Amino acid sequence: MECSSISLSDSVLYTSWNYSGERYAAACNDGSIQIWSRRNESGDAPFSCTCQWKAHNGPVLKVVWAPPEFGDMVVSCSTDGCVTLWEEVAEGDGDDTWRLCSHLEQSRTTVLDVQFGNCLSGLKLVTAGADGHVKIYETTNTLELKHWQLQAEFSSVPALKEGTGKVSCTAASISWRPPVDSIQRPVFVLGYCSSSQQVGPAKVWEFAEAYQRWQLLAELAEPNEKLEPVHHVSWAPNVGRPYELIAVSSGRAVSIWRLEFSSDSQGRISVSRVAHLQDHNSEVWHLDWDMSGMTLATSGSDGNVRLWQASFGGQWQQQGIVASMRES
Repeated sequence: MECSSISLSDSVLYTSWNYSGERYAAACNDGSIQIWSRRNESGDAPFSCTCQWKAHNGPVLKVVWAPPEFGDMVVSCSTDGCVTLWEEVAEGDGDDTWRLCSHLEQSRTTVLDVQFGNCLSGLKLVTAGADGHVKIYETTNTLELKHWQLQAEFSSVPALKEGTGKVSCTAASISWRPPVDSIQRPVFVLGYCSSSQQVGPAKVWEFAEAYQRWQLLAELAEPNEKLEPVHHVSWAPNVGRPYELIAVSSGRAVSIWRLEFSSDSQGRISVSRVAHLQDHNSEVWHLDWDMSGMTLATSGSDGNVRLWQASFGGQWQQQGIVASMRES
């Protein structure tokens, strides 16, 4: 099967594929969301925009699909400070029709990222605001996704010294720990991009059942390390490893962190950096793991996608590169 090219307008700020890979959603600068789909089941037809609607009063920064067991649903966040959930409605004419399922009023602060988490206690949403605040919502009934309640709100950045002003972050990235079974442990990693080093490194947060609150589990940084703005974080799927892997792109480098949840004598997890990759020689903007969690893809301002794997000795090495058309 030949690959078909997709041309997107300059107004598209972000795209997200659904779990089947047959549809994707596009977040647009004019406040609208687009749904693109294949027109036949063979997979050889080009994509076409099957629906577009006004979703926000400002640019849409992220649009993300819900876990497939909850049907065709997307959540979006915007500079207007709102988070909206949209569900597809079946119509007899065969065209896509999407309707507002829920509107989560945030604040006047830009919402930089939003992600679903399907945990033991039910479906959750975590949002990251430009002011460094994190909000976590949960459904009261997973069969009725119109009603959400605010479960927790906390700051992911250290308290600022008096007179330094407020934190203003330009981007954020959230990644939940992928499920091992049908549901996952309530743990996620969050990183912020800001000119202020007070924002800190990417951080891992976990819901402590004993205390019924979210707590900081780990900070992904070496002692006395000069901190770079975090562009993207990605938690690797786990197919049987006794440890977890998290990739973090900050500045021009990608770090791969190893987390072992077995407690040590102080009751803390073990965190270590196992790779520091700098081959892009440019800002690294996006990371993505394959389904096995063994291959990492990275893309940067150089226009190239690089593929990484660990050797038997645990050394991460570049295994391939997809060069941009301008360099081919």
